[in-house]
Amino acid sequence: MQRGKRRSKKKDKARLLECLRECNGIVAYACQKADISRVTYYNYYKDDPAFRQKAEDIQELQIDVAEAALLKKIKNEDTTAIIFYLKTKGKGRGYSERYEIGGPGGGPIHVDGFDINALSAEERKLFLKIAERTNGN
Repeated sequence: MQRGKRRSKKKDKARLLECLRECNGIVAYACQKADISRVTYYNYYKDDPAFRQKAEDIQELQIDVAEAALLKKIKNEDTTAIIFYLKTKGKGRGYSERYEIGGPGGGPIHVDGFDINALSAEERKLFLKIAERTNGN
């Protein structure tokens, strides 16, 4: 922005949303095109619920576009697209390479009668090491 020249927030927000649409939801490109900093964009996003909703709608539209392209590839029998779709949308039917283990309704697993204090120091260390691995740490 040129020094001494002030723009209104309302116009900046409208310009940012217009550029966000033109830049397919990519914030960095939209800010550069609008000549408005990313910090300003994220401040508007954080502080203005109406602006945030419009920005999210633009980004949701881009996901719709990507899904439509994926479905087109699936209809053309693209094996990679089919596998990707099944791994992400078909997990409930067993199309997954990873199994998630949990309690009822996906909640934590409870073990009745287990007392960690009954373990030796060495067993507790091993137990904690296993627990850390299963939690992705």
